[in-house]
Formats: sequence, structure tokens, C-alpha cells
Amino acid sequence: MRVVPYSPEYRNDFIEMNQAWITEMFVMEDEDIQELENIESTIEKGGNIFFALDDNNHVMACCMIGPREDGDWEIMKFAAKGMYTGTGAGSACLEACIDYAKEKQIKKVILVSNRKCLQALHLYKKYGFTEIPVDPQKFPYERADIAFEKLLNKEK
Repeated sequence: MRVVPYSPEYRNDFIEMNQAWITEMFVMEDEDIQELENIESTIEKGGNIFFALDDNNHVMACCMIGPREDGDWEIMKFAAKGMYTGTGAGSACLEACIDYAKEKQIKKVILVSNRKCLQALHLYKKYGFTEIPVDPQKFPYERADIAFEKLLNKEK
């Protein structure tokens, strides 16, 4: 397995994987559609998407990080193909996003999730994310019932 940054050749995988997990557990919301239709906009603003690929270059998992309008950086649209659950592919993508944020000297990253996403919640806690209040103005998703942040590049 290897992790690679965004390339247009993986665009459809990213969209399909995220649509699949969202519609399996919830419904697509306007914010989902907006983000998935404007991937390049996030990349142009300095964001990135990391993909875990198997030995045959098939996408196993993906995770996007990008700047928000309010100046915060968010980890968003994190998905793994079901057959690759438990392989470490999701962890590798999340770690790549965290490393990317550190390289860009971002002070913290935030994310929003749902308490039904048990594997994701476990991963966030494993990587040192701490729970913060869900601000419905900041996170307009109906399914958002838990939010996290991770402080990075702390002053010494």
C-alpha cells in the first residue's frame, strides 16, 4: 500500500466512495454535493486529497483536507472502500492529512462526524483529536452530532 496526493485520475473514485458511505448511512446533503462537485476549488485553495492505493493501484481509501471560509482547516470527506476496511488504508490517509497540515504550519484541524460512524470516531481519538461542541453554523450538516479538533504546531 502507498499513499499519494490528489491527481485527477482518482477524482471519480473519491466521489463514488464518499457518495457510497454517505448514502449507506445517511442522505446526501447540499453541502456534500457542493464539496464533491468542487474538488478542484479546494485543491486550488491549498487543500489536498490523499489516496491509499493497493499494489495494483486501486484506490482503497481517501481523505480530504482543506481551508474553510472562516480560516480554519477541516478534514473532510473521509472514506474507505468496504473491502479495505481494517487494512490501515483509512489510517494512512488520515495521517497523510495531518502531516500535510503540519507541513503547512496549520495550528489546528477540525472535523465533524456522526456518532454512528464508530470506526471513524475510534480513529480520530487514536490520532489525538479531542471533542469540541458542534456549531451548527460552522457545520451545516443535519447528520453532524459530534465535532473534533487536533492542535498542531504548538508554540514551545
